[in-house]
Amino acid sequence: MARLEATWAAHAAGGALLHGDIRADTLLLTGDGVMVVDWPHACRGAAFADLVFFAPSVAMQGGPEPAALLARSRAGRVAGREALAAVVCALAGYFTERSLRPPPPGLPTVRRFQAAQAEVTRRWLATLL
Repeated sequence: MARLEATWAAHAAGGALLHGDIRADTLLLTGDGVMVVDWPHACRGAAFADLVFFAPSVAMQGGPEPAALLARSRAGRVAGREALAAVVCALAGYFTERSLRPPPPGLPTVRRFQAAQAEVTRRWLATLL
């Protein structure tokens, strides 16, 4: 797992504009469609990366499982299995490690949210390996 995780940055590299932290609370539904808000982690990377980062929260909140969500997007469908596994592995490690920390002041539920995303992401990783 450590060897796979060590390759995630190379697999996530690219030129697409990424939000880096899309969740339900960073989406605004308008009469014209969906707006993505709150961009403090904007960066460039592989087009599939934002979908990978978003997929666990979608699944844990009653949406499709991560693989099904990625299948709905061209970027998700063309992502290579090795690249996908590396990025999902890194995300699983991130959510797992963060969920074990004490909650930050004023955010008492964030660690439970991260633990729930970690569980979805680890399950997803198991299907990729």
